[in-house]
Amino acid sequence: MHTIDQALDYLYSFINYEVDGSYAYGAVHYNLDRTVELLARLGNPERHMDFIHVAGTKGKGSVCAIMDACLRPSFVTGLFTSPHIERVNERIQVNGVQIDDGEIISYMNKVRPFIAAFPEESLPTTFEILTAVAVYHFFRKGVRWSILETGMGGRFDSTNFCTPSVSVITTISFDHMDKLGTTIGEIAGEKAGIIKPETPVVVGFQRYDVRNLLREKASSLGSPVYEAGELCRLEDVRVSESGTRFNLNLRDRSFPDLSIPLVGRHQAENCATALLALDAVGLLPDGPSLREAVGKVRIPARLECIRTGTGRRFLLDSAHNEDSARVLVNAVLEGYDYERLVVVVGIVKGKDARGILTRLCSVADTLIVTEPVTHKDLDTGEVYETARNLKSDAVLIPDIGEAISFAVDNTGPDDIILITGSFYITSPARSITGELDKNQGERTDGSAD
Repeated sequence: MHTIDQALDYLYSFINYEVDGSYAYGAVHYNLDRTVELLARLGNPERHMDFIHVAGTKGKGSVCAIMDACLRPSFVTGLFTSPHIERVNERIQVNGVQIDDGEIISYMNKVRPFIAAFPEESLPTTFEILTAVAVYHFFRKGVRWSILETGMGGRFDSTNFCTPSVSVITTISFDHMDKLGTTIGEIAGEKAGIIKPETPVVVGFQRYDVRNLLREKASSLGSPVYEAGELCRLEDVRVSESGTRFNLNLRDRSFPDLSIPLVGRHQAENCATALLALDAVGLLPDGPSLREAVGKVRIPARLECIRTGTGRRFLLDSAHNEDSARVLVNAVLEGYDYERLVVVVGIVKGKDARGILTRLCSVADTLIVTEPVTHKDLDTGEVYETARNLKSDAVLIPDIGEAISFAVDNTGPDDIILITGSFYITSPARSITGELDKNQGERTDGSAD
């Protein structure tokens, strides 16, 4: 392979659970064996670094980014996240620098003969290959602390190969119910699969009653539990378009007037969870260093504000379940001033369309249903019918570019266009809105993750 297109064609020639949900969730298709074997064939690079492992339904990306920002001034850090917005390179970063195309090509050539030696019936998946490549890249770059975000669940996720210094479980809510279970207890049980024996567990702020389940799992393994809801106190939380300011009392330490450029009260909670995790393993920076680090956190397409030179404001956020839509709506209402809110939404099949749309319709002056750009199964017609039942004047425009153009034509400079739903909506929308005024636009991040 000599080009990035060839390397990516090879990577995506394997089973990709992110776009193909037809495989039954269980140890036959979802397991750690292939990842462990591939890492072994790469020389076990995971033995040369320490890990922080993060699972949860919401907040994973924000918590990972905050921890990475705090550790980066003192250590070489590796960050493995998913999904990507525009390029797969985004998923693998060392000290904030994305893996480059040449490195991807080199690593695909390196793993190809190893993968060819696997039995045909147990070839690694796309995500498993990416996981192994990320760890190998971190090893090559001399990473000291590697932060891994689970792709889905926890128990069977390929990132669960690691023995971390601390496991972090962020907010748990309903998502991937076709795989992880239909009750909050079943879903929490899958997330709890990342808890390792005698390893600290940090539990983020929870809306649902999952704390006892997580505590019992940790207790059975002799793992100490640090609960953000008990050990962190947030005071004087102030949300604006520029971000979120708050006072944090964390165990026996006080951090007044912290400012993070991510919009929403939930981001104060994510920040507290991230800092508690660092404190649990003795890595929490001092006050001035911490303040500077959290002030630099940026996360694309998670309540990201794009302002064009013509005065248009776009908010991009991937709210793909009812709970994330609730958090998004609250953040928009509290953080932004606007005349009218026009919502462009696209939802893939299998998601809680009614729950998402109920939240969005409660604030949308105009709702435009569009179609995600993906190979995943879609049922946009049914999404539209659900939207019409909730808001009779909802509009259906399947093409995302045409939907955004319609929104622009029907808004003024004092309005906001919110583009949300699947990552398969926000990813193309990010490019489309960027082209509207390439030379004059600017971006700020809010992140409702």
